[in-house]
Amino acid sequence: PHVDRVQNLLITEAKNPMDVTTDNASITELFPALAFNHKFRPSSVEDFKKFLYKLGDLKRGSKKTFVNDSNRQAGVALINKLPTMQDRFVKSKIENAIGITNYLYDIDSDKKIKNVIWGYREKPSGIPKSHAGDIFVFFQNREKIGISLKAGTKISKEPLLNSYVKTQLGYIGKSDALKPMEDELWDAVYSKIPNIETVATKNNYTSGDRKITKNIRELYLQFHIENETQSNELYTKMVLIQRQHFCKALNTLKIKEFKDWVFEHFNLQKPQAVPLILVKAVGTTAEQKGDDLASLLPLVTRFHAYLNNSSVQEWFIDIDTPDEQKKLKMTIRSDAGVREDKKLSTIGRLAKFSMLKLQYSGVLDR
Repeated sequence: PHVDRVQNLLITEAKNPMDVTTDNASITELFPALAFNHKFRPSSVEDFKKFLYKLGDLKRGSKKTFVNDSNRQAGVALINKLPTMQDRFVKSKIENAIGITNYLYDIDSDKKIKNVIWGYREKPSGIPKSHAGDIFVFFQNREKIGISLKAGTKISKEPLLNSYVKTQLGYIGKSDALKPMEDELWDAVYSKIPNIETVATKNNYTSGDRKITKNIRELYLQFHIENETQSNELYTKMVLIQRQHFCKALNTLKIKEFKDWVFEHFNLQKPQAVPLILVKAVGTTAEQKGDDLASLLPLVTRFHAYLNNSSVQEWFIDIDTPDEQKKLKMTIRSDAGVREDKKLSTIGRLAKFSMLKLQYSGVLDR
C-alpha cells in the first residue's frame, strides 16, 4: 500500500509557482513595496489583506513595483494563494510586512522615495545581478539602496548567507572536495536505502540524471514512510558528513582566500555602488541592524572551522583579530521536510544530496 501511495503522489503532482519558503519571503518583500507604491498605510492584518485583494491583476502602476511582467504574475499568484495558507502563518508574515511598510515610510520622512521595486527573480536596472537586496528603494534624488529583509524574534539570528554546500564548495575553490564527500555519503547514507542498487550506483547517484534522481527520491520517500526512525538517523549522518567535509575544505584556505570568500558571499553591509542595509522585522515593527562582521573582517588574522558537537546542524568559524576573538555561527541543514503529500521535487533531507542549505547567521562572542 505504501508503494501505491507513493505512485499516486507522483502521478498527481501539481506544479506550484511558489513553495512555502518562497511564500514566507515574498509576503514580507512584495507587500510593503505594493503598499508604499500605492500610498497605503496598513493599520491591521485584515486591513492589509483587503487592500491587496482590491489590487486585482497588479497592472496599475506595475512598473513601480516589478522588474518585468513575469514577476507581476508571480505577485498575483501569491495574493490569490493567501486564502489557502494557514491563518497563523499569514497573520505572522503580514504583521512583519506592516513593520517593513512603516520602516519605508520612516525612510521617506527623511529622504523622499520615488518607488520601491521587488527583487523577486531579477534585479532592477542599475542594480548588480549579484546584489543581496530583496527590495530596492529608489529615491527622488536618484540615489538607491538595496534592503535585505529578515523576520524573526528579538533574540533570533536569521541567516545572512543563505546558500548550499555544493555551491559554496565551488565558491571557496574546493570543488575537488565534492567527490570524496559524495563517496562517503553513498557508503554511509544512500547505500542504506532499501533497493537503491536497482536504480543507482556510487558512481552515478549524483550525476544529475533526472530519471536516476527521481527514482532515488521515490525509494527514499517510500523508505521514510515505512521507517521514519532509520530515515532520520541517515539524515543525521548526512548532515554530519557534509559539515565535516566542508570544515575540512575551508580550513585549507589561506587567510586572504577566507576573507575574500566572506567578503563576497556573506552579504555584508560593505561599501558598494548600491548600498545594502539589513532590516529585521519582529511582529509589526522593523529596524535596521548593524553588521559586526563587516568591520571585523579586515582585521582577521586567523580562522578555524569546527563542528558544534552538541548540535545536529551547527558549526562554527573562530576568527581572531589583534584585539579580540569571535566566532561565526554557521549551519548546514535541510530546508524542507519529508512528507507523503509533498511534491517529490520539493521534499528535503536525503532528497537534497549535496545541496543542503549552508547558512551564516551572525557573530558570537567566543
